[in-house]
Amino acid sequence: MTKKPRGAIRLAQAPDAQAILDIYAPYITDTAITFVSTLPTVEEIQKTMVDIKKRYPYLVCTIGDEVVGFAYANRARPHEAYRWNAELSVYIDAGYQGRGIATALYTALFQILKAQGFCNLYAVITLPNDPSIALHKHFGFKELATHRADGYKMGAWRDVLWMLYRVEGVASPEVHGPPTPLSKLRPNEIETALSMATALLSGAQ
Repeated sequence: MTKKPRGAIRLAQAPDAQAILDIYAPYITDTAITFVSTLPTVEEIQKTMVDIKKRYPYLVCTIGDEVVGFAYANRARPHEAYRWNAELSVYIDAGYQGRGIATALYTALFQILKAQGFCNLYAVITLPNDPSIALHKHFGFKELATHRADGYKMGAWRDVLWMLYRVEGVASPEVHGPPTPLSKLRPNEIETALSMATALLSGAQ
């Protein structure tokens, strides 16, 4: 019997940039799921990854040696008052959709963001996108508002849904201060989150 390749959730690294771009490119060129219209370069993906990982988690899912999905958090708004907020993104290779990979990535992402001390997690979803809405509702996101005709891509105006997950049990900012940057989070907190998520991948190979 051929042994199935093992799945894993881990922090993204610079050599993953080409695979991330390969996954992301069809979303840019063929869909309105992202409003990005110009393909980034591998170098731009690497720079974005480095910038994000200074403060937020940037994760990939691998099956064997192949990167099949990625997810990350980033700042929701630029002002200092919003630093307890984060906007989440997840993209899965077309050949691996529907196998629980997005759920595994989000499981790790959530645990790390909670450990860091973030309070408000946002999802910004171009409509229609029932799978994305279902994923976020599974994790407890609530619909906030739909911005009508909020962006124009691929020959049509697109509605955009904002969803929010409010992290419960987070202490007052006066008590714990701003969220802990990813680089200063205790390694065992990251490893625990990654291991929990990896355990969910048994049926994804």
